Amino acid sequence: MNAPENLQGRANALRLYGLLAHWSDVAAEQWVAPLLQWEEDERARRSLERRIRAARQSR
Repeated sequence: MNAPENLQGRANALRLYGLLAHWSDVAAEQWVAPLLQWEEDERARRSLERRIRAARQSR
């Protein structure tokens, strides 16, 4: 799951354009995979919170 191509695709899906602009410098770094996972997890958490708030407001 942590193949460089897969990591780059995940960064692109997250629209982390600054990271992608320096991809050749950071692709092999060990912190890239955890960073992407943190960002994906946080975005999922915030999305769930927004959906819960929206559901409460529509009652």
